[in-house]
Amino acid sequence: MGKGILLMVLASSITLAIMRASEQQARLETEALEGTYKTKVLARELAYSAFNLLVANTSQDFSNYRGVVSDQAYSDGAMAYAATGNAEGPITLIAYGRQGSAIHQISATMVKSGETVLDAITFDGPFSSVRAIGSSFLISGLDVPANDDDQDGGDGPNGHAILTTLESARDDLLGEIDESQLIGIEGFGDIATADPTIDLDSLQQSILNHPDLITLQGDQRITGNDSFGSRENPVLISVTGDLTITGTVTGYGVLLVEGSFYTQGTLRWEGLVMISSAGGESEFKGTIDIYGALIVRSLTPSGESGGYDDAGLSGGHFDVDVFDYSGRVTYHEHQYDDRFGVTSLNYVSDGCGTGGGLCWENNLASMDTDRIRVELTSTNYSGGSVLFRTTALHLEGTIGNGFSRDLDPASLTQFSVEFDEICDIDGSSPEMVQSDEANRSGVLTMKVFDIEPEDMGLDAQLLHEVSIYRHSGASSCFGSDEARIDVLPQSFYINGHVAIHKSASALNSIMDLLPSVESPPAEIKLISVRQESYVIKGL
Repeated sequence: MGKGILLMVLASSITLAIMRASEQQARLETEALEGTYKTKVLARELAYSAFNLLVANTSQDFSNYRGVVSDQAYSDGAMAYAATGNAEGPITLIAYGRQGSAIHQISATMVKSGETVLDAITFDGPFSSVRAIGSSFLISGLDVPANDDDQDGGDGPNGHAILTTLESARDDLLGEIDESQLIGIEGFGDIATADPTIDLDSLQQSILNHPDLITLQGDQRITGNDSFGSRENPVLISVTGDLTITGTVTGYGVLLVEGSFYTQGTLRWEGLVMISSAGGESEFKGTIDIYGALIVRSLTPSGESGGYDDAGLSGGHFDVDVFDYSGRVTYHEHQYDDRFGVTSLNYVSDGCGTGGGLCWENNLASMDTDRIRVELTSTNYSGGSVLFRTTALHLEGTIGNGFSRDLDPASLTQFSVEFDEICDIDGSSPEMVQSDEANRSGVLTMKVFDIEPEDMGLDAQLLHEVSIYRHSGASSCFGSDEARIDVLPQSFYINGHVAIHKSASALNSIMDLLPSVESPPAEIKLISVRQESYVIKGL
């Protein structure tokens, strides 16, 4: 029996030893896991610190900051980070934190977005000649502040180096200017063809109508030192003839030249410079710095702008505005008929702002309605014909008789108006049409209503409207038998120490004078953020 008890005690001792060994092993494993966890946490915190520093520096100077830090000691660990990418973005960000053998990595892409009000240069019309000589000039659509002390990245959206309204003008520029001297959101050689965000006719008219405009009549020559306005108090100046600068000029605000523009001296201007003339010349020589935007426009002998052949209705052109259910302008096309070579307008054309599309599907699809009413209003002052087609119906008539029809929008295949001459269309301007929400300045307007609320005794809901008007502020009603109107092209010459920078801060400084040039702040976003942790054995 004593032997049995001894065996039992021995077995218990062995079991207890095994249990203690297991507990010790578990404790060691737990401590090891806790140690690994702690190093991973510390590595992650270091990575967060490095990443936040990287994001702050890059977003503050988006165009220029491209920091690289390698294995910088921090407490008991180390951090590293780098930002790579072109000035216009996107920028690749990567940050590391290391603690012991644990490493945590964070990577992301940073992009800068926002609607550009004006690009560095806008050319509205054709050229008779383009010459770009030398390597001392730069045209940049990358936003910079208009401040001598800080020429790093600005806080506005980037734009194009050059925007043209004609493909032919773009071809002329591409064949003459080296791409290294142009940079914008598309990179080097950035020349785009599109409509400016701002209606240039309206912009020019708002300058000429401003009560504080200083008008200098006839040709002007500046040979000495002169200053116009200040950063705190910008001015509006109009020169009705040619302007020649051979001295030194500093200016803040808006400069409109209604003739040729010759610069051979020193010019620094913050704000907007607009050159608008029939067959004029623009020469940039000497030392020139423009911060804000430059606009160069061609005119017809009668003052019509835009630089298009009279490809649509003869004797003038018509504009088109599209509004959504809230009355907000969703699309404006200046010289619609000339731009697309048409004498008609199809309300249900596809696209929104491209190829003549009038946002029909955008404004109606989101409402998800099966019953609409389409109407033509203000028809008393309009000539021409209307064509209406559905899957089961074909109607034709004159615009003057008016039009109203209830239908399922899915059945509509065509709803268009056709004009014989520019005098078929009533005249107005974008400002008058867009500001008169109730009557749209009395011009021909198509309205679409959701009539399903009527079943519940409620008013029909406006979904979509399109107004058509002869842009009478820029052209008169000549009639179809008048001579064809051709634009007189401009010549453009650049040779010198010239820098033309898109600058939101310079444009915003004149927004009290011209509210339409206010540039919204850019939005900087982080996309594709990724994280991972790992342990490197042997560290």
